[in-house]
Amino acid sequence: MADMTDQLPEVRKSHPYVMYEMMKDIPNGIDRTLSSMQNADLSFIGDDLIFLGNGTAYHSAYVGSQILDRVSKRHAVVQAYEYLNYMQSNAATIAISHTGKTKSTVDAVIKARKTAKTAGITHYADSPLYNSVDYPIAIADEDKSLCNTKAFFNNAFASLYIADYYGNLSYDMKNLRSEIAKHVGKDDPEMRSAAEELDQIDDIFVLGSGFNFPVAREAAQKIKEATHIHAEGIEFEEFNHGCTAVMDENTLVILIEGEKDRARGDQIARASRYVGSKTLAINGVGDISVYNDPQDDLSAAFLNTLDLYYLAYYLAVRRNINPDMLRFEDRRYRDYDSVVFPPGEH
Repeated sequence: MADMTDQLPEVRKSHPYVMYEMMKDIPNGIDRTLSSMQNADLSFIGDDLIFLGNGTAYHSAYVGSQILDRVSKRHAVVQAYEYLNYMQSNAATIAISHTGKTKSTVDAVIKARKTAKTAGITHYADSPLYNSVDYPIAIADEDKSLCNTKAFFNNAFASLYIADYYGNLSYDMKNLRSEIAKHVGKDDPEMRSAAEELDQIDDIFVLGSGFNFPVAREAAQKIKEATHIHAEGIEFEEFNHGCTAVMDENTLVILIEGEKDRARGDQIARASRYVGSKTLAINGVGDISVYNDPQDDLSAAFLNTLDLYYLAYYLAVRRNINPDMLRFEDRRYRDYDSVVFPPGEH
């Protein structure tokens, strides 16, 4: 199996890049995910549940499993490296890796298997993860851009499916899929327009709380990967403790606002003007305001992720950067990756 570190995607010189095509295919990816999940045996899940992953896989598990915050079902989302080195549990453990090769995730689930039942969610059958768990789950889909935007939605829906089963919640995933499909087309030009006002930005903070905290983390990761701009995803209130000291006229503050964040978001937006920083508010008021009218907190997390993926993409396009490559067209960055992820380990 060749992917990620082992093989670069098709190289394109201009819009539309592969990342864009993957985002447009998100609804079809969700369909393929739900079809794959319907064949999964989840009967091994007992009274406790842990999700493991790294990076985008970790964020997707975090977003999808948050529905369990509505009920008193014990669950956790843990960075695979942390579990591998510092934890032990007998909870049913779900490991997620797009390629199925991420070494710390595979090693963590091998450790978990000594004390717990395990499942692995990957896009590649016969990958190391697929072959290391008690219950392998292969999503019959492919994400051809290194940014893995479509894979995020696939894995988030797989996590939501498992969380829904575990919590006996009967969440309407087909309706959520329809909402996402609508916004895949609707939000594209709006975020392209937003990016046109941000050419001078070289530092970005993405703020989120509650259901939007992992969205902030994931959005910052995608901005870094796609645009090479420094970005940090941070909890809404934590931002006010230290981050303001590095804000200036080249800083963008993205406020992902839920209903409970509106008043604080307004304060941060007003305060940012004193230091010359621009603000972009999703479902709030900023220098740039974007509204996607989510049906609930969970749908908001998915729609907000989509909007910020589009923003990352168009920021890259405007800077003549190929967002598919993670800078791997530069040999120095390929060499770095080869050290931290030797072939076959990412």
